[in-house]
Amino acid sequence: MKEQKIMNRWFVVFGTMMIIPSIGAVYAWSIYRQPLAEILAVYQGVSPESLTTPLNFVFSLVILFFATGAIPGGLIQDKIGPKKVTIVGGAMLGLGLILSSFATSVIHLYIFYGFLGGIGIGFAYITPLATCNKWFPDKRGTISGVAVAGMGLGTIVFSPIGQMLIEIIGPLLAMRILGVVYFVLITIGAQWMILPPEGYKPEGWEPSVSQKNVVHYNPREMVSTASFYKIWISFMVGTASGLMMIGIASPVGQQIAGLSVPEAAAIVGMLGLFNGGGRVAWGAASDKLGRTRTIAIYSLITAVAMVTFNFISSSVPFAITLFTVTACFGGFMAVFPSLTADFYGTRNYGGNYGIVYLAYGFGAPLGGWIGSAFPLSQAFNIAAVCALISFVLMLTTKHPESKQVPVLLLNKS
Repeated sequence: MKEQKIMNRWFVVFGTMMIIPSIGAVYAWSIYRQPLAEILAVYQGVSPESLTTPLNFVFSLVILFFATGAIPGGLIQDKIGPKKVTIVGGAMLGLGLILSSFATSVIHLYIFYGFLGGIGIGFAYITPLATCNKWFPDKRGTISGVAVAGMGLGTIVFSPIGQMLIEIIGPLLAMRILGVVYFVLITIGAQWMILPPEGYKPEGWEPSVSQKNVVHYNPREMVSTASFYKIWISFMVGTASGLMMIGIASPVGQQIAGLSVPEAAAIVGMLGLFNGGGRVAWGAASDKLGRTRTIAIYSLITAVAMVTFNFISSSVPFAITLFTVTACFGGFMAVFPSLTADFYGTRNYGGNYGIVYLAYGFGAPLGGWIGSAFPLSQAFNIAAVCALISFVLMLTTKHPESKQVPVLLLNKS
């Protein structure tokens, strides 16, 4: 009998780094906003300035449908495998951008860029994470960190390319070209979204006792555990805390640290580096320290940093504290994927992490609301409390010992 040939698992990482930066590029919405405002203003007979708030909402919709799209994307890939789901996600994202270039109203952008593009991102985001976690049981935190760091890389790489295209050929052709480019890159990367054989172990690695005894939960079983709710709430309030500050960093720097507009822009421009670096560093740390302990550590650091903003009045302390918060926010995005795999297994990982990731979909608007609805000092303190809640929850979160069958199922039997 022929021995099954197993693919080199690093090809999965290579494919992931074609997919994730491509979907991360959609975060560069700001480069299209003003050019599209001028075009749509003509169609709608209004001033471009009057479209600023409605167009800002396009980005909120992308985040919302990105988070919600990860759930069906994950559930489907658990049934049919990651490759097809990834390609479908890439097609939806590419089509969303192309159709957006034909928009004659803001509503069209809500549908094409926000809904269609957002769902496509959710599909194409969950599959590489699920696949990487199955191929790298020995370094889940590190690989998850590298994978999600690709989101920031996409913005860093494609934002200047998109800006250049807009200046040369205009925003509409730029969106069409980039829509095709993203679809092609995602489709190529999807060719390596192949699952390892059942029981796969990297050569020379032996699983720990907890890994040997891991129980594979399906989504219904997962949400019946107490640990799930602690994880979900921790993810939501933790990301809300970081996003609150990241979202208002420039005006806050000008207000409390006396930064000029160019100085604030320069500091904000560096956030992507600390966000990506934090994702890799905290992900790797979680492989050594454990998932919940690592999350507790950077949650506490975030809380302290938030309180520190109340006492800052100059540029250097502001930059250091902001970079610290941003790096810790990267940790939230990196460690929860591997925590989900550790606690609930990898057999149904796509659907499980899709549900966990929805916490980020709620955390993003929560953070934005805190930053806009309260005076700065109160906003800092509320964000600190959010981070402290995450800290306490992670200190008390334990690995589920056994499956808990929902009461309704017991009654039926």
